[in-house]
Amino acid sequence: MNEAVETRRATDDQPEHALLERARSGDTAAFAALARCHQAHLLRVTARLVPTPEDAEDIVQDALVAAWEQLGRFRGDSSLRTWLTRIALHKAMKLMRRRGVEDTFASTPPGPPAPDPELAEVLAVRAAVAHLPLKLRAPVVLRFWEGMSGAEIAQVLGWRQGTVWTRLYHGIELLRRDLTEEDER
Repeated sequence: MNEAVETRRATDDQPEHALLERARSGDTAAFAALARCHQAHLLRVTARLVPTPEDAEDIVQDALVAAWEQLGRFRGDSSLRTWLTRIALHKAMKLMRRRGVEDTFASTPPGPPAPDPELAEVLAVRAAVAHLPLKLRAPVVLRFWEGMSGAEIAQVLGWRQGTVWTRLYHGIELLRRDLTEEDER
């Protein structure tokens, strides 16, 4: 078996805290294993905030590079996943602000209504979320698509927990209004 494959398998089988300690001491293979563990999650979260899958991939790569460079600053006050998510979301938000982009979420091109009523409903919700302002969209995505608690969202976004709940409330109210208007049309 190839030595690189053996190293990767041995690295991937280790607990996260062991990999983290190895990565902190400069082991790039250990950090690569950590990145593989969290990459799908980071892509899923960022893809719901930025216009294209390519943007999401670029952001995740930038976030992982930044995490590698800042690994010595990770204090362990939160999980590694939370810390990586925070880095990726800040990069996504920075890109969105720089571009002035608000309407994302991999919108579906206009066309005939979806034949499946459940699919039509899912697409309507996705479109409504895409129209939320970024400061409301991020906590909604983290709460309802990623299943994060208010405390986790506060850690990821660097907000107070009260701010998270307020923005979730406003986001849900806007979604409710938009989806109700959609049903009335």
